[in-house]
Amino acid sequence: MVFRQLFDPPSSTYTYLLADSGNGAAVIIDPVFEQVRRDAALIEELGLRLVYALETHV
Repeated sequence: MVFRQLFDPPSSTYTYLLADSGNGAAVIIDPVFEQVRRDAALIEELGLRLVYALETHV
């Protein structure tokens, strides 16, 4: 299992990245639009493939 907690100071939002280390399927929870490049770079660096994005702050 892969778990990363990321933080965006301007919005005070925590973003979580969870993934199955076996098949690389990943979900990102509460992504911040302004941090898309950071998040995409991390997903690529870890060799994961994004399957789902979940937004709980609606």
